[in-house]
Order: sequence, then structure tokens, then C-alpha cells
Amino acid sequence: MAEWYEVFDNEQVQFETRKRVARLAGILTVLVAAALGLVPVLAQVLSSTLLAIGLAGGLLLGTLVWSSRAFIRLRSVMWCVKLSVHRVVGYDYARRKAVLPWTEVERVELDNEGLLIVGAPREARTGRMLRIPYLFPDFPRLSHRVVEYAEAHGLPVCIDGRPWQFLDIRTVYPFMTACAIVGIVEGRGHTLGGHTLEDGEEA
Repeated sequence: MAEWYEVFDNEQVQFETRKRVARLAGILTVLVAAALGLVPVLAQVLSSTLLAIGLAGGLLLGTLVWSSRAFIRLRSVMWCVKLSVHRVVGYDYARRKAVLPWTEVERVELDNEGLLIVGAPREARTGRMLRIPYLFPDFPRLSHRVVEYAEAHGLPVCIDGRPWQFLDIRTVYPFMTACAIVGIVEGRGHTLGGHTLEDGEEA
């Protein structure tokens, strides 16, 4: 029997992320060229070619580390998300597919950019991250589903790194009052900001 998925997407997210990747690639090219161009200048100023190469190499290494982290962050932004009771499937700006079973998720976070689904670390490596921006047109229902599945699997849900059960979400994010960011099954006894949340439709 085929697994049931609920699909959310926004091509605008893909378009904006692609633009940011292209901009980052352009900045990286300029910085690498600048680092290489500094070698003869530094060699003349410092009267040492080896020292000049070392300094330029350090600058180049720092640039590559920074750009690598930036590219990884952009790759984590999903423009299409498929949710099921077993896993989250996302597609990045290049339409690369990322599959993250709920059993491998460490936590779910809500921050100023949207939702972040964080995979558990494996073999001394940080876990995979799937970022879901607020730009999704049906973000309230999408976030409702993510939190619902996270709770069903016993995963922590945080707001800016703190468990949401200890925060008044309407104080942190006033606009949430109107859009009801999450809905938790009333029978579980969970509340948000002192109010029991309305249950969503059955998957």
C-alpha cells in the first residue's frame, strides 16, 4: 500500500534561493580572485614570498569555510515538502531530494525564518537540517502538521531554542494569534500560551 503524503510547495522559495546561491557564487569568485591577487602585493610589502602565500592562503581558507557553510545553509532551504506519519521529504533549490524519517529527527524549531526540522547527529557529523520558510502560502497548516507529527513521535518542539510549552507564543510572535501556528490533539492535554489548541483534520 502506497504511503500517504501531504504536499506543500512554493516555487517562489526555489527562485529566491537560487538567486541567493548565484549571488554567493559571485561573491566567492571575487574573494578568491582578491586573495590570489594579494600574493604579489604582500610579497613586495613583506619582502617574503612564503609569508605572502601563507597569509593569502589563510584568507582563502577562511573564505572557503565561510562559503561552504553558507552553501550548506542554502541547501537546507526546502521549496517543496512532503509530510507523512513516517518521514519528511524535502526538495532544495536544485530539486535535490532529502528524506528524513521522524525516527531520525532530533527536534523541531520555530524561529524568525520559519520551521527547522533538525536530524540527529550521526557518526560525529551534525544532522541534516530541513528549513521551511514562512513564505509558504499555507504555512499555518504546514506548521500544524509538522508539530503534530513531532509530538506523535515524542520529539521536542522549540521556539528559538526553548521548549514552546514554557513560552507564550502569542507574546513571542503576536501575529500567531490570528493564524494558529500549531494545533495539538486536545486529548493529550497540551496547551499553547495557556490555551488548548484545536485539533487538525485526520491524516
